[in-house]
Amino acid sequence: MLDEILELTEALAGAEKVETVLDLVLDSALKISRAEGGSIYTLDTLGRNLHRTASKYFSTASAVPSGERIDIYGPDGVPNLNLPSALVVSTGTVINISDIKTAVGYDFSRIEEDDRVGGTTTRSLVIVPMTVLKDRSVGILQLINTRNGVDQIGAVNEKALKQLQALTIHAGICLWNARILEENTRMKKQFDRYVNELPKQMTKRPDKPLKPAHKKPQGLVGDSPPIEKAINLIGKAAGSDVPILLRGETGTGKEMMAAFIHQSSDRTDKPFVVQNCAALPEALLESELFGHVKGAFTGAGTNKQGLAHEAHNGTLFLDEIGDMPLALQAKVLRLLQEGEVRRVGATKTEYVDVRIVGATNVNLEEKIEQGEFRRDLFYRLNVFPINLPPLRERPSDIPKLIDHFLKQGAAKAGRPVPVVDSEALDALMCWSYPGNVRELKNILDRARLMAEEGYPIQLEHLPIELSGPRDGIGGRMPSSIPDGDLKSIVGQYEALVIEAKMREAGWNKTNAARLLKVSRRTIIEKLNRYNITRPAGF
Repeated sequence: MLDEILELTEALAGAEKVETVLDLVLDSALKISRAEGGSIYTLDTLGRNLHRTASKYFSTASAVPSGERIDIYGPDGVPNLNLPSALVVSTGTVINISDIKTAVGYDFSRIEEDDRVGGTTTRSLVIVPMTVLKDRSVGILQLINTRNGVDQIGAVNEKALKQLQALTIHAGICLWNARILEENTRMKKQFDRYVNELPKQMTKRPDKPLKPAHKKPQGLVGDSPPIEKAINLIGKAAGSDVPILLRGETGTGKEMMAAFIHQSSDRTDKPFVVQNCAALPEALLESELFGHVKGAFTGAGTNKQGLAHEAHNGTLFLDEIGDMPLALQAKVLRLLQEGEVRRVGATKTEYVDVRIVGATNVNLEEKIEQGEFRRDLFYRLNVFPINLPPLRERPSDIPKLIDHFLKQGAAKAGRPVPVVDSEALDALMCWSYPGNVRELKNILDRARLMAEEGYPIQLEHLPIELSGPRDGIGGRMPSSIPDGDLKSIVGQYEALVIEAKMREAGWNKTNAARLLKVSRRTIIEKLNRYNITRPAGF
């Protein structure tokens, strides 16, 4: 264990990316506990939500989704302490349950949902808080099916639990330092840019053309470990002719990566042809892909080559291939196996030399079980699968993407590049981005238009789901109006505001009073009146 801690400490000291830190910690925790899987959740800067930023599971049919958000507070504004993860991060206590079926007083609905999606069956559960500054939680380490013996699943013993706690202390410190470094770097860039763009200091000089990134897709922004891993895999496969299957959520850049595969191959001077398999009905898609002969159907006045012919000696990119009709899947399989193409209405077969790259954002294994995707086609396409990470799994790239999209949008509009204030930046960094990079771009394009020229982008310029409902002056509103008379309702809202400001001030009464522009004595009186106390985990 000492060797493990020393090795981890050395690795963490040299790690610059948050993702690298979390992966190292998770690997070590799995070794210590001999667990079947685990996840690391990080707490957002407002202390209201946990985001799963790293996960690793063994012997599962499909990966448990990363990036899921857990709300710590219920609709009443009180921490939901029945939820194990919320209990640990709020109070700093450790959960070490040998069998969740016999445990009472807990809400295991999130664990059961993970089991349903990932194909796991959770029995034992261990959750350890990641704390800094003695009692401030920055996240949790969650492990399932830990072993207290060679093969026996159950709660971990006291020795292993102390080792996991030592591990999370290292993780918490490194995560805290990484966040501070990212925020300081971001704010320094914004300040430098703001100073450089002051009217008196602006000088018009021709922009120097940016050199393309070395061995990276054109237009790719980011250098986080997950995206670097995907690029390295592409570099290994691009020089061959094996089919490649790009898997990832919508907005993760599958078409950009497919073009990069083509540009990195020996076929770079040949055509790169793209077809979205979900964009056309079956009859039109077949004609588009494989062509047709004159008279094959109404409107077929001439012979027509298909995209497979146009991509001869090049690359054919089939986007959303998981949505291709079953009848066409057989013809694509023939193209993959033999290079054979038969036009609609034709009696003879033609031969083409194409490299197939497929892409999908659906679970093909589930499609196969439901009879909606051919198993043999899956095996032919899945020779070299590449998973493109969602944006929530590469948080260190978010500041770079914000800079890129703001500069890009401002250049097109002929306007100065706006800065982003700290509260809006916190919201952007903590959002889970179900639409990934495309969603971030759309959010910034809208925010840039909403903000007045020369003024920073603020929280009010972002979509409401990033920061919660707001009233007309930009303050947060409760999710629902409580029952009662006006005085009691206003009192409840006042208590929520005071608690929020106390959290923002790190539970320092003097700083909270300064934020609310009242005296320290007033803050103390309000805290006593509404029975607001500092949670043990904060």
